[in-house]
Amino acid sequence: MRDTQARPAVELQGIHKFYNDFHALCGIDLTIARGEVCVAIGPSGSGKSTLLRCINQLEVISAGRVWLNGELQGYREVDGTLHQLSPRQIAGQRRRTGMVFQRFNLFPHMTALQNIIEGPVHVKRLPRREARDRGMALLDRVGLHGLGDRYPNQLSGGQQQRVAIARAMAMDPDVMLFDEPTSALDPELVGEVLDVIKDLAGAGMTMMLVTHEIGFAREVGDHLVFMDKGSVVESGPPEDVLLRPGEARTRAFLSKVL
Repeated sequence: MRDTQARPAVELQGIHKFYNDFHALCGIDLTIARGEVCVAIGPSGSGKSTLLRCINQLEVISAGRVWLNGELQGYREVDGTLHQLSPRQIAGQRRRTGMVFQRFNLFPHMTALQNIIEGPVHVKRLPRREARDRGMALLDRVGLHGLGDRYPNQLSGGQQQRVAIARAMAMDPDVMLFDEPTSALDPELVGEVLDVIKDLAGAGMTMMLVTHEIGFAREVGDHLVFMDKGSVVESGPPEDVLLRPGEARTRAFLSKVL
């Protein structure tokens, strides 16, 4: 039996993902320690977003194993054989990860506060008053005090993304996953979202972040991975990977984005 208390927050072992004949992930091995911020960079189509979706079980892996805080995800293992969990069991595991997408995916017919408390009330069965109080506190935390009664179409893109972050945090996740959270924003709105992510990192939240914001990756990341063609080409401290890359493919990519 695995000692779940001693395990890293996220462990990926030999992760493969096929879409018919397309090999999207080619044997990914990755460990994210508790409280660590892991940042993934690389060209479009390199598998970064697919990897996040596999961690969150939005995609079924073709081979390999994912552990979250020492618990095998999506399967139970009996005598070396994997048996897939039921959809309900998988949904239960998925609650332990918070996912923030490129597009905000807010419910347009709900206010900001209603978007945040929907999950805690209907999934976690939190009393509505308690959920509302926590939701208001989260809005304050992401810099949206007094905007709880606004609908998504009354908010800027940066404000909508901050609501999406608060919504994910409302479920008390063990790990937060960010899939290029600023790519859909106007340039002047990027900073307000990055500030919220920086605050979460400073508070010790375990995170994996896919981003094209190389400067931010260097500033907030504890561990940086460069991906290309479904593989991790290089990984290490951001300063080392960004300033002293050891792989030619990493150097070629960085020469175009720095």
